[in-house]
Amino acid sequence: MLQSSADKACNVLVKKVRYLNDVRKITKMMNGKLIYSWLVWPCSEFFLLIIS
Repeated sequence: MLQSSADKACNVLVKKVRYLNDVRKITKMMNGKLIYSWLVWPCSEFFLLIIS
């Protein structure tokens, strides 16, 4: 019984760690996209103004 409960606790911890890592990856991606869009929008608008 003790072994199985310890295994369950380990599994829960592993799942939580993986979930946190996934969340971090997603937030990093979102931040990257936000930064990218912040950089690209002014530039593209500037170019559009020049072209038109």
